[in-house]
Amino acid sequence: MKKGWGILWLISLFCGSVVFAAPAEARGNTLHELNVEVRLLENGTGIITEYRDMTMEEGTELFISIEEVEGLEVVDFSVTDMTEQSDWDSDQSREEKADTYGMIDTPSGKELVWGIGDYGRQLYEVSYTISNVVRQLDDGQSMHWNFNTFGSIPPESMTIEITGPFHFAGDTTRIYGFGYDGQIELSDGRVESATQSPLSPNQPVSVIVHFLDNPFLVSYYENRSLDSVVEEAREVPADGNGEGINGTIVTLIVSSVGAGVFLIAWLLIKVEQLKKDKGKIPNSNEQRKRNKGMAFTGIPYDDGSITDIAFLLRLLQKGSFEHYFFAFLMKWAKEKSLIIEEEKSSKKQQAKLTFLPDAFSQHRNNALNSSQVEEELWKTLVDASDENNQMSSKEMKKWAEKQAESLADLDRKLMEESKNTLINEGFIKEETASFFTLRLPFIAITKKGQKLYDQLTQFENHLSDLTKDKSLTYRQLIPEESFLIWAGLYGKEEEVFGLIETLLPEWEEESSEVLPVFYTHYYGLHVFSSSMNKGYSSGNSASSSGFGGATSIGGGGGTIGGSGGGAR
Repeated sequence: MKKGWGILWLISLFCGSVVFAAPAEARGNTLHELNVEVRLLENGTGIITEYRDMTMEEGTELFISIEEVEGLEVVDFSVTDMTEQSDWDSDQSREEKADTYGMIDTPSGKELVWGIGDYGRQLYEVSYTISNVVRQLDDGQSMHWNFNTFGSIPPESMTIEITGPFHFAGDTTRIYGFGYDGQIELSDGRVESATQSPLSPNQPVSVIVHFLDNPFLVSYYENRSLDSVVEEAREVPADGNGEGINGTIVTLIVSSVGAGVFLIAWLLIKVEQLKKDKGKIPNSNEQRKRNKGMAFTGIPYDDGSITDIAFLLRLLQKGSFEHYFFAFLMKWAKEKSLIIEEEKSSKKQQAKLTFLPDAFSQHRNNALNSSQVEEELWKTLVDASDENNQMSSKEMKKWAEKQAESLADLDRKLMEESKNTLINEGFIKEETASFFTLRLPFIAITKKGQKLYDQLTQFENHLSDLTKDKSLTYRQLIPEESFLIWAGLYGKEEEVFGLIETLLPEWEEESSEVLPVFYTHYYGLHVFSSSMNKGYSSGNSASSSGFGGATSIGGGGGTIGGSGGGAR
């Protein structure tokens, strides 16, 4: 008991010191306008210049935090009309720091620091150079950058301009903005973005630029795809379940550099352990490690709709909206709720779908379990089709681009519907961890839910095993059409279809009338699904063709670079 009160006394003392030594920006400092210019060099290095219009009333210095992770390195830093101080001393007075700048090494990177100078309205021009801003991915090159260098002094307005050693072409460049309310567009060969409302402290300002034609001579490689970068950016920066550490604890952590290191570590470990003790859902890394070497060869979940498990799939970075769209097309084709026609006359393969509302209604009425999201998506597609309930893949792309915001809303409904279903069916539950006076909400998993989560993870292992070693197909017990639907939820439908073609060569000699529709019309469905994906990606938060679009207010996870800042 005495030990517990001792810890509580330490925390109280620590919290009190934080309150009285709080960063100066909390009371009177204002960042009226922040304009950021990024010039990318041919080797992927970025020269970033910030123009800050500020009113300063508290503190002695301003700082920017940069995390030097995943190949990033700050190689140069300067502030216009100021002199470098090679050994920065934060304990100096405001007068001693005036007109000087320097760098401080931190455990995760660098702090770029400069003196505030006189209080009142000030203009600062800050420039820093960082290596490997552009990096090579499996299927292209990417800059995925968080422009949050303002920390707890958020700008009232902000603009971003990104240029390179060449003009960015609309047909080979894709642009996205996450975490802030604004616009992003490709204009005159450069990326431009602007906020449309004031930002909040430490709000993500995540900009992603994808270069499909690999134009840079980069030296840093990430073993991931362009799509995975976008998927991760759609998530709010947090821990594996989307529940970050409580803001009060974050304030303690951020404000306690140096003196509170051991206490911070104890706080972090204690909070996470409290959640784990109450059944916090394992993140994707923990889950894959737990199920390494194990395979589940049956259908992972057959107690309801495939939408039920979307929440768990998303934790594994699978089951994206695009994945579900293809799976629904396969499902509707299997149920004969649509007719697929392929057009091979043109150079580009096209497809046309005819929707059969009566057949869909009949299947839905006979189904024991149904999904509101599936019904809403079906209705949306039927409403968008012509008077004959037909839609071409070309029309699909244009429609998805215009309706990207509505489709994003549908994706959020998918997650909400899945989460509610899993809670109602006893797979997961909402929990709260108590830490002294704090109550920290999170999502916990039950034994029943962990079994399902394991099966979903092990089915992914099964798909990977089959695509690597075809001799393991004896383990495959699922009917081909159902197998392809489930493979689609993991984004593995192409590999699995190629595997089916190899294993069943005799199907090529059969008449189309006796073959399953998924086999004879797979490519038509795939063309149609790809058209939706291209339109959705183009319209959701950006334009891959250069016309621009609204950023996504949510998300902002997975990007690198800026990690806050402020005054002190």
